[in-house]
Amino acid sequence: MNHLPKLLPILLLLLCTNLSGQTVLLGEDLRGDTVVPDYGMNRKHFRHFYIGFQFAGGAPETPGASISHGSSWAMEYGLRYKRRFSQVFSAGYEASISRMAFVIRQGDDKEIPDLVQRDREKLVFLQTGLGLYKRANYGKRGDYIGRFIDVGIFGQWHFNVRHVGFKETDNERIRIRRSSMDYPRNFSYGILGRKGFNNFVFKTTYRVSDLFRSSADLPELPRFMFGMQIGIHPL
Repeated sequence: MNHLPKLLPILLLLLCTNLSGQTVLLGEDLRGDTVVPDYGMNRKHFRHFYIGFQFAGGAPETPGASISHGSSWAMEYGLRYKRRFSQVFSAGYEASISRMAFVIRQGDDKEIPDLVQRDREKLVFLQTGLGLYKRANYGKRGDYIGRFIDVGIFGQWHFNVRHVGFKETDNERIRIRRSSMDYPRNFSYGILGRKGFNNFVFKTTYRVSDLFRSSADLPELPRFMFGMQIGIHPL
């Protein structure tokens, strides 16, 4: 105990040295270690919903499959995923559900879906689809979608096809509705192209496959579709 007064200055010196070392460690500047998030419109991963509409375009195989182009259109809803590989190139997939109605033009040469003429007639396809695409961005880039061009492929399952017709007489208006027909194919596929400006996308598709079974011996409806999509995401 007699040596304690002599050791006290040494103990205080060691304690102050230890506390000083801890203070430097806790005060280290870590501002350079900020982690950049992977999710975002121009980051590694991004997904968003979209809505769109398309009109049938192009000529049918024969006059017997003529349609009213202005009245033949589809409404679609979907979810799109994008994986960025560089500032220019991305790729992804999408899933959608849509309703497509082809309004059949009536005339003496009508063949779809039969030879009977009605006052108004349409084939309605309810379908779900999957698509794969590659994307090339161009122009000024930031943390937003920006401008891009897509090319890809798509496939659709027609889970319900309806034939709806109307016939008017002097006293009544008759509505004919048929389903579970044996002539439509269950699946279709084709290629797609898109040009986008942030939320707004102009879309073109070409259906490679036939809509009708070969055994039905029916001419094919127009294969092109032209339309627009609106991405549900920030500007």
